[in-house]
Amino acid sequence: KRLGTFSLDADFSVKGDRIGLFGPSGGGKTTLVSLIAGLKHPDRGFISLDGETLFDSTLRLHMPPEHRRIGMVFQRAHLFPHLSVRSNLLYGYKRCEPRHRNITLDRLVQVMQIGHLLDRGVRFLSGGEKQRVAIGRAILSNPRLLLLDEPLSAVDDSLKFQIISYLKDTCEFFGIPYLFISHALVEMRVMTESVITVADGRVTGQV
Repeated sequence: KRLGTFSLDADFSVKGDRIGLFGPSGGGKTTLVSLIAGLKHPDRGFISLDGETLFDSTLRLHMPPEHRRIGMVFQRAHLFPHLSVRSNLLYGYKRCEPRHRNITLDRLVQVMQIGHLLDRGVRFLSGGEKQRVAIGRAILSNPRLLLLDEPLSAVDDSLKFQIISYLKDTCEFFGIPYLFISHALVEMRVMTESVITVADGRVTGQV
C-alpha cells in the first residue's frame, strides 16, 4: 500500500491469540491494521484470516469491513457523545448478525464490572472509563478478531494497568484473539505472547 511518499510492504503469517505489532511511530502499524480491518484498500496483495480470504488483488476480491467481523479499539475512545454508556455498548451488538451474538450485554457488564456506568452520559466519564466502554463496545460486536491500535496511549499511566487487566481478562473469558499495536515495550510484554516488529513500512522481525 502506497500513501504519498510512504510505502507499506508487509509479508508475514502468524498464529496465536495474543499477538503484538511493535515498532516506532510512523512505521506502518496503523496502516497495516487498517488494511486488515478493511478500512483501507491495498494496492495489491493477499490477506487471509482464519482460513478465509479477506482480500486478493489477483481475484479482485475485497470483503467489506462490515462482513469481516473484526472489532477495533483506537487511541481515542470515539464514543457517541449523545448516547448513554448502555446505548454506546449496544451499538456494536445491534450491528452483529443474530447468529453471531454469543456475548450479551449482561455478561459483558458483569465481566468488565461497568454496571454502575450504564446510565451515565459519555460526557460524565473519566478517560479510563471511556476507554473501558470503547473496549466493551468492540467486544459486544462479537468479533472473531480484535484490533487494538495503541488503546492505552491516551490514558494516564496510573490507569493503564487497570485497563490492561480488564482487557486481558475479558478477551480470555470470551475467547477473542487480538492484535495489540504499541510502541511501548512494557505494554507489549504484558499484553502479548508473540510479536511482529514493523519499521519503515516493512516487517523487520517476528518472535
